[in-house]
Amino acid sequence: MAQLPHGIRRAFRLALRRPPIEEDVDTEVAFHLEMRAADLVAGGLTPDAARAEAVRRFGDTRQWSNAMRALDRERAADERRAEWLGDLRQDLRYGVRSALRTPLFSLLAILTLALGIGANAAVFGVVKSVLLDALPYTDADRLVRIYGYFVRGSDDRGPLSAGTVTDLAARQRSFASVAAFSGLPQEAVHLSDDGPHVIKVAWVQPALFTTLGVPAALGRVLREEDAATDTIYNVVLPHTTWQRTFGGDPGILGQTVTINGLPRTVVGVLPRGFVGPVADAEVYYPLSLRAALSDPIRARGSHWLGMVGRLEPGVTVEAARRELAAIAADLAREYPKDNGGVSLATVPVRDALVGDTRRPLLVLMASAALVLLITCANLAGALLSRTVSRRKEFAVRTALGAGRGRIVRQLLTESAVLALAGGVSGVLLAMLGLRALRGLALSSLPEYAELSLDARALLVCAVVALVTGLTFGLAPALAASRSSVQGTLRDETRGSSESRRSRRVRGVLVAGQIALCVSLLAGAGLLGRSLWAMMTAPLGFRPEGALTASVQLPPGAYTTAASRSSFQDRFLERLGALPGITSVATTSELPTRVMNRNGIVVEGAPPPPDDAIPFVLYAAVSDEYFRTLGIPLLRGRTFSPVDGGEAPPAAVISEVMARRFWPNGDAVGKRLRMGPNPNAPWITVVGVVGDVRNDPARPEPEPMVYGSTRQNPWNGPIVVLRTHGDPLALVPSVRRELAAIDPRLPLDDATTLRDVVSEGLASRRLPVVLMSGFGALALLLASVGVYAMFASMAAAREREFGVRVALGAGRGNIAGLVLRQGGVWLALGLAGSALGVTAVARLVGDLLYGVRPFDPVTLGVAVGTLVACAAMALLVPVRRATRVDPIMTLR
Repeated sequence: MAQLPHGIRRAFRLALRRPPIEEDVDTEVAFHLEMRAADLVAGGLTPDAARAEAVRRFGDTRQWSNAMRALDRERAADERRAEWLGDLRQDLRYGVRSALRTPLFSLLAILTLALGIGANAAVFGVVKSVLLDALPYTDADRLVRIYGYFVRGSDDRGPLSAGTVTDLAARQRSFASVAAFSGLPQEAVHLSDDGPHVIKVAWVQPALFTTLGVPAALGRVLREEDAATDTIYNVVLPHTTWQRTFGGDPGILGQTVTINGLPRTVVGVLPRGFVGPVADAEVYYPLSLRAALSDPIRARGSHWLGMVGRLEPGVTVEAARRELAAIAADLAREYPKDNGGVSLATVPVRDALVGDTRRPLLVLMASAALVLLITCANLAGALLSRTVSRRKEFAVRTALGAGRGRIVRQLLTESAVLALAGGVSGVLLAMLGLRALRGLALSSLPEYAELSLDARALLVCAVVALVTGLTFGLAPALAASRSSVQGTLRDETRGSSESRRSRRVRGVLVAGQIALCVSLLAGAGLLGRSLWAMMTAPLGFRPEGALTASVQLPPGAYTTAASRSSFQDRFLERLGALPGITSVATTSELPTRVMNRNGIVVEGAPPPPDDAIPFVLYAAVSDEYFRTLGIPLLRGRTFSPVDGGEAPPAAVISEVMARRFWPNGDAVGKRLRMGPNPNAPWITVVGVVGDVRNDPARPEPEPMVYGSTRQNPWNGPIVVLRTHGDPLALVPSVRRELAAIDPRLPLDDATTLRDVVSEGLASRRLPVVLMSGFGALALLLASVGVYAMFASMAAAREREFGVRVALGAGRGNIAGLVLRQGGVWLALGLAGSALGVTAVARLVGDLLYGVRPFDPVTLGVAVGTLVACAAMALLVPVRRATRVDPIMTLR
């Protein structure tokens, strides 16, 4: 027997429902009162007195009535809850059956949702790892980095001097503890049973680990006594170094390791996941500032220290910033020569670790959100078309007693079923995407970032999937609930057509997709053109065909400048004799990686204000450096054997430096002094060479000074070899020649100069690649949305087109109707994209290089691409509309 519709069954339940229990209780109580009153009348009382006495003996009947009402309400609530759950189960079953009845539509909807939700889940996994996950410190929200900076300078995150660090620690009251550390790691040679290896060493004050709130996993962390003269050789290891270099040896504590030829004792291993303020450090030494403070010049004139502090409970970052500003002002008055114009800044430690990564991540998150909005609009339009064909079904259900809310809930449940299926598929795609992102993004993300989807990320994905289902299912549900039951049931043909309101809703959805897609394409185009401008802008040198590798000279073995200079001469001579080598040179810093900056004083120039001391880049290079890298000589000469250790100090400068500090760039023969020591010798400029872009992301090259390695031989020379063949094929030969000179020396970081340049652009490449992918996905979804909307609209008007053709309208007139309808919504979408493009341009403005935020070429390409795709999507609906057979349609 066929099952009755739900509305009829519910009506029968209401009609046959038992009376509330309170009515039964009231009847029972009245019966007992009457019986007791009758007994009292038989005993001689009057009827009124008997009834009053019966009520007195029986008690207050209102308590019974109230209790029964509460019980009845609870029973009714239980019935409603059970009915709601039953309806929900029925809706879920019906939603699954509905999806299975249209497998192609459901598969496309799930795939579309998987792409939209998967993109958002993958980007959220990156953002969560960088900006939301807990840092590996105790109470990390109370940790701040302390920086020094020149008030009139451009760098607001500079290092500190030893004197400033000491005075700040003594005068501050906002921090429970502070600790300093070397700003950059130093390379050293670790001699193990497997041979020599290059490791990175960081010098830190012992209080650093207690300030960060990091205990040791094995042994102990550094203590203040470790910085004493006789115990300065105690070191601690990060967990990764313990595992990778020492194989996780549980007996590592107390072992002696040889670093730079000196014995060091391991006293502790840091916990897994520890991230120090010095990037890539593999060994931590205790730092003592006694030697630096004993030198009047180094104490305040040399800036090389970072600092971290833990705020006292209740002290805010802003309060600490005000106190440090006051301390900086006091130091500027006390030491005007070195601290004049220098201030102090505090930055939350997460912001310090994130650095310049925050803005690209926010751009990616906004791009993924735009893709999800386009997905919602696309599916809303598709479900709205599907709802039109089901209007008779909804009309019948409404006529049989189903309320509009019941129909809306049914459609939203169907949307939620698709969304959950798409969400599960999206999470699987996100896991694959994160695996690919690890190789692309980890080099440009903070060290602590672990790209993963944990329980919180999965919960967010589930919420996003449900909200997405409700979002794209809301418009079809509301449209179905507002349909005319009588009109739909009265005429089948008209009842199956699409109303003007429905067409308007679908048009708005498509216009929204167009606006969002143009915004996303514009953002991707701006970032893409910016990256292209960075990659194609002249670097000032030729990276092609060049190999680079570094050599670390242990200070214990190469103690004098003469020994280091002798090693470099022999190494260059042997490398120059290798077959296939056209030129070879050494340098202390590679282009695009120059970190050494020195203050300068130009002879004869007026002394600059204390807060405007010019800083320039510096590198020590060998004689053939400029020829090897293809840096042109513009005036004067480069270095030669005459610039030996006993010769007067000589320098070669870049063209931009010559123009900045000497009129007309006539700098040859002029003199300058470098560093904080006022007694340092004057350096004569012997030549001017072409500019080199040290930072590919900066539009203008920075001033640079080159010194000779003969006069300033570096402990860690970097060799650069140029060849006509494959540069990496030279690595075995270079390693063999190095071992022939000194087998204790390791060759490290062998790579091509082109890869070095590419690494400098890694952080800029990530948002370009992902946003371009999101733009392509948005273009595909928008094109599908345009096609689906106008194909559905054309199909709904086939009867109208048949009538028009029968009355004499030509095919061109019918095509014009469809194109005009599509053109209106396309124009509205393009007009609405102006707001989106403005927002995107402002969001990516700080990431642009060599291109304006409202670049007309980029915007024109974005609009033209979308218009071309929309025009192609309109071809099929136009073709179908112009081929309507009026006879078949009217029949």
